[in-house]
Amino acid sequence: MSITDQSAAPVGTAPVDQPSPHPGGSDIEGWLTERVAFHLRRTPGEIDPDTPLADYGIDSVAAISICGEIEAHVRLAVSPTIAYDFPTVHAISEHLAERLACGDPS
Repeated sequence: MSITDQSAAPVGTAPVDQPSPHPGGSDIEGWLTERVAFHLRRTPGEIDPDTPLADYGIDSVAAISICGEIEAHVRLAVSPTIAYDFPTVHAISEHLAERLACGDPS
């Protein structure tokens, strides 16, 4: 078998770019930090999960884009105002983790 043979992946292993079916709060926070950093053109290390996104100057276009990315990643419908209703990466992550834990799809 060659190194480039993709059939060697363990059975049941999802591709790396696929969202986890039920990510936990810390998984969501890490992923969300990366997405926020991308939209703000910063590194993830520059994003403090407890600093309000408004303090970073996030605009409505980025907030709506992040909303769509959240929906795709955690497979939950979220309000387009989530970045304003839960103003920090930490608050958004905790909110999503709670919804996932109780099976709330809406």
